[in-house]
Amino acid sequence: MRLIRLFLFVFCVATVAAGCKKDLQGTKAAANSPLFAKWELRIQRGGLQPDVNFAAGNGNIVQFNADSTYAFYVNDAITKQGTFHIASQTYAQGPAKLDLIYYDNSTNGEVIWLQDGMLTLGDSAADGPSYIYAKK
Repeated sequence: MRLIRLFLFVFCVATVAAGCKKDLQGTKAAANSPLFAKWELRIQRGGLQPDVNFAAGNGNIVQFNADSTYAFYVNDAITKQGTFHIASQTYAQGPAKLDLIYYDNSTNGEVIWLQDGMLTLGDSAADGPSYIYAKK
């Protein structure tokens, strides 16, 4: 019963997210994509922990560029950089279609969406972490 509830919750969250997010697939070709900017961490959630809020100016930043490069910063110092691509994924459980971002040559993507000027990376629906950023 618990598994069914979890499935229904994940399905509902994915359906709502798919209806609210901006389409990010093809960002490499769209040089004016709203994704291409510096984003500063505001909220970390998931992992069975309470939300952690971050004040403006905290130095935890992700930057996406039109040439499909990215950089993660912690305390204003680069901790990871490379290339990325975004692809849409349709799930068999329903009509939900999510955009996934793949860093470097990884075959494991993570959910990405833009909504109301905020960028979310990851998915906390199944107790995984997600990170919510505000445009810097």
